[in-house]
Amino acid sequence: MNEENVKLAKIKKSCRIGKKVSTVLFVVLLVGAVCMLIYGIKVFADGKKFDDQITSAQAAGIISTSDEFGSASAVNINLGSLPSTLHSDIPAVQAALDDHPYSIVYGSYITFAGVVMIIISVMLLLVRSVFALVEKEATPFTAKVKKRVTIILAVISALFLFTAGSGLALIGALVTWAVNAILDYGISLQKQYDETL
Repeated sequence: MNEENVKLAKIKKSCRIGKKVSTVLFVVLLVGAVCMLIYGIKVFADGKKFDDQITSAQAAGIISTSDEFGSASAVNINLGSLPSTLHSDIPAVQAALDDHPYSIVYGSYITFAGVVMIIISVMLLLVRSVFALVEKEATPFTAKVKKRVTIILAVISALFLFTAGSGLALIGALVTWAVNAILDYGISLQKQYDETL
């Protein structure tokens, strides 16, 4: 085996491992997301019963909502404001906020966390597809691989823009541009190598 074949075998092996790891993470996150969505819906559905449980936990000293909503001895979740300060112009929503505010706020945040986990799961599925494509192709320097890697890095950069801020989005865009240029150069070298054979 010549040196190029050894390096190509290493790339394919690392892509096989990357595909397996991203598959496992995808499944774990998807299961977690489904659990979060189900529990978020359950909290919404429990309504007053959930609020009564929160009130009992406050009385027992397990949960404190004096400074920030959601403080607990094991976990500290700052949900922004106390439910009593929330207001809605929709009469049905305002009635629910007046009757069982904790279930509305906790249910919203748990459901939102589930949606975020689904988005991350989809991104892991896309990353897995890159590993699978590189593993399948004869060489990692093909237009197909370049296109898929560039699209996924651009989508991740866009997610950074909407979630983590413009600083990480700018870094993501620079990484996307650099990886795109590297793959472009690799494709041209691959063409030259193929022509010499």
